[in-house]
Amino acid sequence: MTKQNLEKALKRELILLNEIIDQKIVRGFSYAREARRHKYILSSIRRMRQNSGWFSRSFSFIT
Repeated sequence: MTKQNLEKALKRELILLNEIIDQKIVRGFSYAREARRHKYILSSIRRMRQNSGWFSRSFSFIT
């Protein structure tokens, strides 16, 4: 799976998690598990974006 496909899949999962969290808030249920998963997915996307790009690869090659 390419990074772009992985990022798209993670974004789709975020959308689904947001819907589940919204439903739980409206119903008054706990959504702690979904919130942790949401936070993990967001950090994964940020790490993928941070580590991509020719500049970061070339800079890591120099150091």
